[in-house]
Parts: sequence; C-alpha cells; structure tokens
Amino acid sequence: MDQAETLRKIKKERIKRSGAVMKKIAITSGKGGVGKTNVVINLAIALQRRKKKVTIFDADLGLANIDILLGLTPKYNIVNLISDNLPIEKIMVDGPEGIKIIPASSGIQEITNLDPYQEERLIQELSNIEKFTDILLIDTAAGISDLVLSFLMSSEEIILVTNLEPTSIVDAYAVVKVVSKYDMEKPISVIVNSVKTQEEGEKVYNQLKNAVDRFLGREINLLGFLPYDKAVAEAVKMQRAVTEAFPESEISRAFSNLSRIVLNKLTWRKSEDNNAETWKKMLSFSESEK
Repeated sequence: MDQAETLRKIKKERIKRSGAVMKKIAITSGKGGVGKTNVVINLAIALQRRKKKVTIFDADLGLANIDILLGLTPKYNIVNLISDNLPIEKIMVDGPEGIKIIPASSGIQEITNLDPYQEERLIQELSNIEKFTDILLIDTAAGISDLVLSFLMSSEEIILVTNLEPTSIVDAYAVVKVVSKYDMEKPISVIVNSVKTQEEGEKVYNQLKNAVDRFLGREINLLGFLPYDKAVAEAVKMQRAVTEAFPESEISRAFSNLSRIVLNKLTWRKSEDNNAETWKKMLSFSESEK
C-alpha cells in the first residue's frame, strides 16, 4: 500500500501549491468484462458535450484498452513517458469529439510495477494537464492490485462499475472493502451496467449496499443504471463510441443523463440546494433529456 500512500501525499501537496481545480475521477470494477472502459469512453464524450474539457487516462498500464476500442494507433504511450522521459503532451492523442487520451502500453508487464521515482514522474506529468483539462477520468485495471489502489486513493471520486453477475457484485464489494481499509470517507458511487429494467438495477445496488452497510459500516452512493442495448456491441465492432456511432440510441441517452448527474455530484457537497431526495430523483432509468 506504499504506492497509494505516496500518490495520495504527493497529490495533496501539489493541490495545495497549485490551487488545482481539475477533478480526478477513477472509474474501476472488481472484475473485468463489466463494460467499465465503454463507460469511461462514453461518459467522457457526454461530459465533453456539456462543455467540459475531458481527458482519459488509460491506467491499465500494461494492457491498452481505450485506443483499441476507438480504433486509434498512438505513436507513443505511457512507456515513452516513464522510460523515455517524453512529456505527457507528446504521448496524448485526440479522441472523438475533442476528448484527449493518455494511452497505455500493450503487453509490457514491467510498466505495471512502478518504482517511487517513476510514480513521482507520472504524478508530475499528470499535473501538467490541468491547464487544459476540467475532468480527468482514470480508467483503472480491474481488481485490487497495488497500482489500482494507488489510482483510486489519489482520486477525489471513485465510480465503481458492476453488472448483474454475482461475481461482479462480490468483487465490487471487495473493492469497497479494500478502499475503506485506508479511507472510510473516500466517496464511492456505483453504476449498474447493462440492466433491462430499473428494478434489476435496484436489486443489484441494494445487494451491494446492504453488504457494505452490514459489514463495513460505511456509505456508498447510487450514481445510476445503464440499460442493456445491442448498439453497444455494434459500436465495439466498429471501434467507435456508441454515443458517437448511435447518438439516438437508448444507451446514448442514458450516458447523456449520467453526465448531467456526474456534473451535479461534483458540486453536490458544496450546494445547499441539493438534498438526498433531489439526488434520488435524478436517477430515473428511462428519464429523457430535458
């Protein structure tokens, strides 16, 4: 857990010095295959459409996902930043609708074991994107490795993606348990992905919430549900974001609503106008854009 503590201390000191306003959101999952990276990409596009400058950091450092799903071929990646001392601006690529992407490497295991110097360099370079980024979405690897925990603990918000599979719910609980061991106050919000009804989503969330309440004694928040939509699989085949390829689909409308909820949540704790009931009303499964 030394990596997580190191990153968290560096982050706090740097924020004090710079007065940074960039929001850092880590999006994670207990297991792979729940659609986490698709959530990251499409949430980024939806936030960009709301006039926010969004950067995605593909933090599954040894198994690149973002560029593959979007059909991109970056000339450089995170290995060049860490090992070759390239500046972060040099390795970044443009994604759909103006989002920026910091690409990971593919099949290079060594990059997943950063030494303290490499950690410091990575954090220093990430701080350099504040001048052109409002929201940094960190797409972590699945699971609870030390590196994943480093990114979770150095973020201001954690979004935990799960689905209907019992294993994904159990593994999501494991993520909450490990994070809570080090910071019981770390904000964790849940997205239940690929549900056919709101009732399905509520059942999954309640299972997870009840376990967290009973055994960990802390809170998690419901961020929303994302519907099952065949358009997602079609977009993956096309190597495009579903919000770009099928903007009128049900899932694209859901991502638009989700982006609005996320933006409200970023200021929720500072607003006297928002209360718990107002928050719950924003979570309608089939709510159309207003």
